[in-house]
Amino acid sequence: MNKRVITLLLAAGIAVIFVATGLQAGTQVKDTFTMETDGYKKRKKAPPKFELVTFTHAKHVTDYKLSCGECHHDKDGKALELKAGDDVQKCSECHNKFAKDPKVKDDILVHENAMHDNCIACHKAFNIEKGDPKGLKGPAPASCGNCHISMKK
Repeated sequence: MNKRVITLLLAAGIAVIFVATGLQAGTQVKDTFTMETDGYKKRKKAPPKFELVTFTHAKHVTDYKLSCGECHHDKDGKALELKAGDDVQKCSECHNKFAKDPKVKDDILVHENAMHDNCIACHKAFNIEKGDPKGLKGPAPASCGNCHISMKK
């Protein structure tokens, strides 16, 4: 075989390996990440008053034994049966409105509403389970100031 054919076959082989690896790898999830989205970066009004919320993905899965489907769901709200390495979209892919419509304040497609509904409801339930009758003062943060840290110093 001549050098050109060998080089072409080698390049094709490497390309196949990269594609196969990419398909197999799925989504890499960081242990801790900030709830940052392009929608909030492009704010047109005043700058944010609070630091971005930090989410401890690994802690929720490992320490609290939450399944992926407790947060990740399909368009009908049905829990997804996911495992580590599955390809998963960010919340903001579907909950992609970043401004509330005053006429529809509880629109679940608004990113902020979706996060608050999901996170606070779960935290309150956890706190109630731990003995706090209202679910607001237990170990899981359920009030604004526990997650939203003021940028004023």
